Amino acid sequence: MSANPDRAVTIAPNAIALTIAGSDPSGGAGLQADLKAFHQNGVYGMSVVTLITVQNTLGVQRLELLATDLIGEQFDAVMSDIPPRVIKTGALGNAAIIAEVAGKIAGADIPVVVDPVMISKHGVKLIDDAAIDAYRETLLPRATLITPNRFEAERLLDREIGGDLDDLLRATEDLRGLGPAMVLLKAGHVDGEQMHVFIDSESLVTFAVEHHDTIQTHGAGCSLSATIAARLALAAPDQAIEVSTREAVEFGIAAVNHAIRFAPEYGKGSGPVESRMLHIGD
Repeated sequence: MSANPDRAVTIAPNAIALTIAGSDPSGGAGLQADLKAFHQNGVYGMSVVTLITVQNTLGVQRLELLATDLIGEQFDAVMSDIPPRVIKTGALGNAAIIAEVAGKIAGADIPVVVDPVMISKHGVKLIDDAAIDAYRETLLPRATLITPNRFEAERLLDREIGGDLDDLLRATEDLRGLGPAMVLLKAGHVDGEQMHVFIDSESLVTFAVEHHDTIQTHGAGCSLSATIAARLALAAPDQAIEVSTREAVEFGIAAVNHAIRFAPEYGKGSGPVESRMLHIGD
């Protein structure tokens, strides 16, 4: 079949994003989910692999971290050849890798979305205790946006977070005090809705969407941060970063909510969200 030269195709050639994350061979989370989110939003995706898992929808059976120098070399190879417009991080594994990634992105004058992945959907720890300090000391201060869930926020703040709105607002402010320019706290199920709290330099707002009573949420967090990164890659270069980020956050929350609602129920356990809907952000 030959291509039709008269058919109009709109591609944003400079919309390029890099994910630095672990691998999920089942495709529901990790760098595979990130690349799907990038592609679904019309963004060219690249990846630096930090760790390898053996997992499926039923759980994680094995976890192996890659050598720190190998991770750094992957980063250098990509950045020297195809510069991205945004970087997104996912599972990093330990303090040494976090410090290596933080050092590498320090010289990149582009937005950085940090998803501080600490535990799998099945409850397997993907990070050790020493890495929490590395996040606080090296990576969070370099982040444009961080996207922790409530468990991750509690680890970063070293305290429990209550379930009422005042506690969630206070926690989001305190997370921003750790150094990132902006924070999106994925607060979870609150008063019958799925709650998110966002803060930048001028505003502290909440976004609530419909809560879906389902276990088909594997990769939802990865998909959210990756969709936000994709929308930042598509943003106009002259738009203020806080405006671009808030728009990307609102889009991403809506898109992932659709993806959870229409999850395809693959596998025998906690299945993946419907990544083929991550371009629908309204």
